[in-house]
Amino acid sequence: MLALALSTLGAGCGDEAADNGGRGATLPCYPPNAAVADGDPNALYAAIDVARFDFRLRDETWAELQANALDEEYVEAEACYKESSLGLVGPRFKGGYGSLELCFEEPQRLPCPKLSMKVRFDEYVDGKRFYRQKRLNFHSMIRDPTKLHERLGYDLYRDMGVVAPRSAWATLYVNGEPLGLFSMVEDADGRFTENQFPEDPDGSLHEAAWPVTVDPDYYAEKIATNEEKAKHDRFSAFAEELASTEGAERLAALSTRMDVEELHRYMAVDDAILNWDGVTTFYVDEEGSAANHNYFVYEEPSSGRFRLVPWDLDNTMSVWSRRYFGTVPHWTETPDPCDEDIAVLDGSSHVRAPGCDVLFSALNQDLAGYRSAVRDLLEGPFREGRLEEQVDRYAELIRPSLAQEARGLPLFTWDEDVASLTRELSEMRSRMERLLDDAARAERGD
Repeated sequence: MLALALSTLGAGCGDEAADNGGRGATLPCYPPNAAVADGDPNALYAAIDVARFDFRLRDETWAELQANALDEEYVEAEACYKESSLGLVGPRFKGGYGSLELCFEEPQRLPCPKLSMKVRFDEYVDGKRFYRQKRLNFHSMIRDPTKLHERLGYDLYRDMGVVAPRSAWATLYVNGEPLGLFSMVEDADGRFTENQFPEDPDGSLHEAAWPVTVDPDYYAEKIATNEEKAKHDRFSAFAEELASTEGAERLAALSTRMDVEELHRYMAVDDAILNWDGVTTFYVDEEGSAANHNYFVYEEPSSGRFRLVPWDLDNTMSVWSRRYFGTVPHWTETPDPCDEDIAVLDGSSHVRAPGCDVLFSALNQDLAGYRSAVRDLLEGPFREGRLEEQVDRYAELIRPSLAQEARGLPLFTWDEDVASLTRELSEMRSRMERLLDDAARAERGD
């Protein structure tokens, strides 16, 4: 079913690199290097080179993995990283609707050139680590023509003091067959919370959980860490406090549960990178309920406060997205009525105005703090020339890997997409400056 070619049994980890009848050569895989297991994760994500991972699977296992990709089940594979054996690991395919499920919908014949993967290093060997990590994500970037969005976006959040995953790039090979270039992204798990929240590392991480209900089962379904011992009374209480207040009182309720200044910095970056598929997009389902996605929420165990963490940034930094979401009011606006469904993506989906959400209606009570964060962003990490330099540097780094990606678009097409991103950065800055000007005029009553 997949557009990833099935390989015949050939060279794998432990075999010498060879010309495999037109297939990609497999790196020789020497004994394990203890430093790889205990290495500093910052070195892995330094983006000074493009990492290469080789996996060797039985042909029937690889075929079954591809045919049953939607099951997202791990299989046994031998792994090699930079000519060093990682031993037995567990790879599987992963993704949401746009990056996995859509690839198997009829009548389309797999429009996706490659699928995202997750590798679990301790799936078959207890305690195994890779740069102190249990898991590693390899995102296909099929919605990002530049292949740069995740690295640029996550860096911007961190530069503004918002916790975000680290990322770089890697090429993957299976039985000598190249799968292409992937975004290598830190997994949001217990190792992530230990690293990112060192003063309070043992709290619960929730995936796409929003304070919208007092039902603890909702939060239990969203739990990503501490599955066995997590309690959800704080999240339920948070939801109840927001729902039972309005205006300044609602902002006060939010302030007791979250750092409002940090939220303003988060939203400044979210707006600047045009993250139309993140926290502000409340998609309406068939039952009429609306929910957002592509984020995590961390509950600090000592303080009981919640921290927002961004996730999945391939659908960002594209000015064209205004065509598909341009009718959605900004999260700082509260339209009337609030229950109206707004068509997006040329009518294929509907959303609700984010300003009607209880959390955003609380946050927009303090727009001076948000505007201050926007100014800090424009004068700092998002200032003219800074991201342009990063685009040039990262594009130079990944260009050789993309040139070898047989299933990818021609390299000149990618060059055009990168050039377009560079031009659009200026437009993104102008958009944020206009937003500040509009807000100032509104305050003056102009």
